Amino acid sequence: MKPFFALFSLTALAIASAAAAPVDDLAKLDRHMAVKSVSTQGVTWHDPARPPFRIGGLNWFGRNGLYRRLPVMKGIPEPVDKLADCTTAATIAFRTDSNRVLVELHHATPYAGHWHMSPVGRSGIDLYEGGPGKWRTVGVSRFKNDRTALFKSPGKREMREFMINLPIYNGVRSIRIGLDDGAALLPPSPYASPKRIVAYGGSVMQGACASRPGRAFMNIIGRHFNLEVVNLGFSGSSRFEPIMAELTAEVENPAVVIVEGDRNAGWKRVRDLEPNFITTIRKKHPGVPIVVMQGNPWWGADPNRAKIMAEQRAFVEKMQKSDADLYWWDCTDFIGPDHAECLIDGKHPTDLGFQRMSDHMIPLLDALLKKYRVTE
Repeated sequence: MKPFFALFSLTALAIASAAAAPVDDLAKLDRHMAVKSVSTQGVTWHDPARPPFRIGGLNWFGRNGLYRRLPVMKGIPEPVDKLADCTTAATIAFRTDSNRVLVELHHATPYAGHWHMSPVGRSGIDLYEGGPGKWRTVGVSRFKNDRTALFKSPGKREMREFMINLPIYNGVRSIRIGLDDGAALLPPSPYASPKRIVAYGGSVMQGACASRPGRAFMNIIGRHFNLEVVNLGFSGSSRFEPIMAELTAEVENPAVVIVEGDRNAGWKRVRDLEPNFITTIRKKHPGVPIVVMQGNPWWGADPNRAKIMAEQRAFVEKMQKSDADLYWWDCTDFIGPDHAECLIDGKHPTDLGFQRMSDHMIPLLDALLKKYRVTE
């Protein structure tokens, strides 16, 4: 009995010790969870705002040089104005033969997460390599002292194409790209078309709650079609205000304009404001397809959803009599009959939910882009 008692005591002690271990000690238990300092020896720093880098997704960047999704102006609703500093769908693309890709990024707010999004999902960046039709993830941020190493490949240099996705729910005060001294630097492959996908909506459109920027569904769609995406998703704040209609219409050269936001707006704003929102865009962009879509289903029943969808369908059908380029998508099944398994908090999709949304939207968008001769 004595050996058994001793074994039992040691086991109980081990379990108790493990249970009491603070989360901050995880890096001591698993080296892959450690965040290491970044060596900058032999690195030259570059400003991605200058050629041959290409900044994508920021319609007003060429005018103000700000990593911001809207212009700086009076009249923008305060929540939207704050969320405009979040850089969701903004990208930095380039080609280089550097064996390292480092980033020095000073965020607008501290590097952190929400209760339902990790720091990488809220404030992180990720790196894709390969080029159009061949993109694959090769790095994700592990910031220490505002620096992170996204890519390392010791050995012979070779030319590669890269794209960095900027944070979904944080802003960029300044950013530099670190490459090996003497590395070649070239422009990225061109987009499939100079026309852009423009998307207005709420938190799901902005990217809540992807695990990292590249997994937000509008980023998935942009990579698939090799088109620039201008994401005007503003969490909790898509309410069809006239000024937001004007700013959405101000985006140059749209291939398609996607309008969501019914969840934030509610039935009365959908009834009173959304038709004028669409009309404002149409006046600026005749002949451009405009798609009205709904937010995804939630865990619990939403008593207003059927009413809002009926209102949307009614005014879209009425407008379609004089506007053949207006479309309405019923998104009820976009994340599947088991949609509850695709939501992290009952409302916002996980990566699985975003992938399913993309899988449903890509064929629909493909047909539209071909019909309007944006893609072949």
